[in-house]
Amino acid sequence: MRNTLIVIKHEILTTMGKRSFWVMTFIFPIILLAASVGMQTFGTKAIEQAEEAAATIDQAASHKPVGYIDEIGLISKLPDWVPPGYLEKYPNETTAKAALDAGQIDQYYLIPLDFYADGVVMLVDSNFQPLRSSGNAEIFEDILGEILITKDSLGTALHDPTTHILEHKLATTGLDKDDPYIYIVPISTLFIFFFVITTSSGFMLNSVTREKENRTAETLLVSLEPHQLMAGKVLGLGAVAIFQMTIWLSGSLTALNKSQQLFKLAKGFKLPAGFIGWALAFFLLGYFLYAAILGTIGALAPNAREGGQFTFVAILPLLIPMWFNYVFTESPNGPVAIFLSLFPLTAPASMMTRLTTGTVPLWQILFSLAGLILTAYGFILLASRFFRSDTLLSYESITWKRLKNEARNLKTRSGAK
Repeated sequence: MRNTLIVIKHEILTTMGKRSFWVMTFIFPIILLAASVGMQTFGTKAIEQAEEAAATIDQAASHKPVGYIDEIGLISKLPDWVPPGYLEKYPNETTAKAALDAGQIDQYYLIPLDFYADGVVMLVDSNFQPLRSSGNAEIFEDILGEILITKDSLGTALHDPTTHILEHKLATTGLDKDDPYIYIVPISTLFIFFFVITTSSGFMLNSVTREKENRTAETLLVSLEPHQLMAGKVLGLGAVAIFQMTIWLSGSLTALNKSQQLFKLAKGFKLPAGFIGWALAFFLLGYFLYAAILGTIGALAPNAREGGQFTFVAILPLLIPMWFNYVFTESPNGPVAIFLSLFPLTAPASMMTRLTTGTVPLWQILFSLAGLILTAYGFILLASRFFRSDTLLSYESITWKRLKNEARNLKTRSGAK
């Protein structure tokens, strides 16, 4: 036990003593917060601009009216959203010029007889400035556009093809589909869990291959049993991973809370009860599972480069939920999402993603945890058999043929026992 504690302490101090560890530990939540604040700022500015644009016509209506001459009789009825007194119709350009000279209006528009041919409208402005845009021009353009579109039934259909929609709710999910957080939070959770599990379990691969490359393993095995070395690494790096996960989880929750407060969106969105507890449980078990897998690769690989070639195969199950991420937002209780959240190799990220999309039956959470516990325990036992002096001190290249031979040797040893 004392030797295992020494290894635990060594792994904690070595990993946390690296500058890269602290950069990754804090840079991730900082990026989340920066992205959240940026989104809030951008969204708030967009809302303010929209409000300003909406207020332009009301502000204009409270000042002098905008004159217009309609030579083709296009404007028979103004749209309902145009406030009374905003436009003033004149029978001809002579009367409009007289009103302009008298200061009754500051500008007027002329819709000429050949408007349908070239779409040209003339603006006469008493205070024309080449570099100054006129908000009235955009409003007048919108008025003409709406009138032209709705002049016949086909135009009305093109303008608003779905005037009436009958909705039939087949199932109650408790989710507001218009709430952007219904999509942002699950996908963010999926990416976070994929990232933290692969990163933290990768500590195991890097630690083992590094000690093999600098031949530290030879020195350690003089005073340590292989199973003590493995247990110390898994537990020590697990403590580091929990610390890192706590920082990331805190940063993510802070970003979510800040965005809800500042952006004033998704005030009804709440994470399920016990989310943090479930998150730590699934993360820890996911770490043990993939740390055992990558630790096995590290024990067999002669160096980090060759070990990295098999990393993609090892983490392939975690990539499957990433490829099918849309099922968690479109159908969180569908067969694909349920299978991915119950299958042990995909469960850590998948189940946590489902928990952010709605209510997950408790039996599914417990079933997923039980399967994950059994699978992680099985892989840890398997990894312990590969953590032997002959593999840790071997510098033979790792190949599929060697893996097959190692698996056959394990069966032989099991049969001999």
